[in-house]
Amino acid sequence: MFKAIIIGGTGATGKQLLNQLMQNQNCELVTSIGRKPVLDGVKNDKLVDIVVESLADLSSTEKSWEGNDVFFNCIGTTRQRAGGAKEFIHIEADISNGAARMASNAKIHHASLVSAKGANHTTWAKDWIHPLLYMRTMGQKEQTILSNFSFNHVSIFKPGMLIRLQGKQTWIESFSESKGFGLRVDTLASAMIGDAERVKRGSVEKSPQFFIGNDHIQSSLELLVK
Repeated sequence: MFKAIIIGGTGATGKQLLNQLMQNQNCELVTSIGRKPVLDGVKNDKLVDIVVESLADLSSTEKSWEGNDVFFNCIGTTRQRAGGAKEFIHIEADISNGAARMASNAKIHHASLVSAKGANHTTWAKDWIHPLLYMRTMGQKEQTILSNFSFNHVSIFKPGMLIRLQGKQTWIESFSESKGFGLRVDTLASAMIGDAERVKRGSVEKSPQFFIGNDHIQSSLELLVK
């Protein structure tokens, strides 16, 4: 059995992760921290849903981090949705790092992070060139969690194109899924949970673990039956 805490639980991947955790027999408790409720008023005995005014200050949630086995970071946005380059970096890097600090201080052993294929903290980028800014910021997020904190295990998932579930897809996602491209967000969530279960069982010795690309993430699900 394991206990999990998650930030980014209202996003495309985070929602799938949260739902699967609540249905997972090996997950004892799920704590979600965000700026709005994750279940729209629906209650679940396995869920602790903590709503904060700002994710930039998580000090009021300190006690809620204690006793968890794994910290899931599913925060994900773009410069456009965030409102600009500065805001994008604040969400992806600053808020993520603040949450990682809370998890590390609470002695959570395992951190699991969604990044992106091609992320590299040394990428040259200008704020107005979003693809390069995105890759550099994702890389900085990875580098910080690897270098600045004392997790026993770190798992970094670096998917390529992600496919949201029907009803939420862009036309590019719908077309890509019809052609067999991309990775569904529920598949990514399943891979993250499977990895957390293996770490909890002590089946994973190597850290950090990188799951790079959609094929690698998809193939990791085969380990669930072994």
